[in-house]
Amino acid sequence: MNNLYRDLAPITESAWAEIETEATRTFKRHIAGRRVVDVSEPGGPVTAAISTGHLRDVSPPGDGVVAHLRESKPLVRLRVPFTVSRTAIDDVERGSQDSDWDPVKDAAKKLAFVEDRAIFEGYDGASIEGIRACSSNPALALPEDAREIPDVIAQALSELRLAGVDGPYSVLLSADVYTKVSETTEHGYPIREHLNRLVDGEIIWAPAIDGAFVLSTRGGDFDLQL
Repeated sequence: MNNLYRDLAPITESAWAEIETEATRTFKRHIAGRRVVDVSEPGGPVTAAISTGHLRDVSPPGDGVVAHLRESKPLVRLRVPFTVSRTAIDDVERGSQDSDWDPVKDAAKKLAFVEDRAIFEGYDGASIEGIRACSSNPALALPEDAREIPDVIAQALSELRLAGVDGPYSVLLSADVYTKVSETTEHGYPIREHLNRLVDGEIIWAPAIDGAFVLSTRGGDFDLQL
């Protein structure tokens, strides 16, 4: 038996295969953070926290003793319960190719959104600060007019270079900004192509975030511990 308790669920192997396919496809479609940060190998169920490499002074236990506490970040477990119908499961065994896996897809989408929001905006309950709060560069206002967005992205890239942050760089856009950029042209030239010429990385659809993020994907800056 594994930690997902699949052996206790009255679900056939064929149905499990379809559930995993739909969950994986949906999660990958909506996740954005894992495309721009380092992702460490899973530590397994016994891993409870990750060392930050820092020490914190604490009161010594006695005279002549110096004490430090090693700082660490606890891991948070995220789960989204869902229910699939007996009919959907049995239909697979009868050869159905269109069983109703909407509850699976909804759960996978919700997990993707929660993870991305924790990465970019933070999650206080899990002691995750988030990229926005950790950034030492000033935040730039994203204009309403899509034709002005390339200028702001160029300014953000300049700020990163001046701060000594090398590329390659990628741009993450919220769903509404991504649509706006994709649909707008200036003198017949797509704004999306303006952005492609500015960055040497990806222009990423990131539906869980607000606004936009410009990040280096050189590695070593942000690490997602699984």
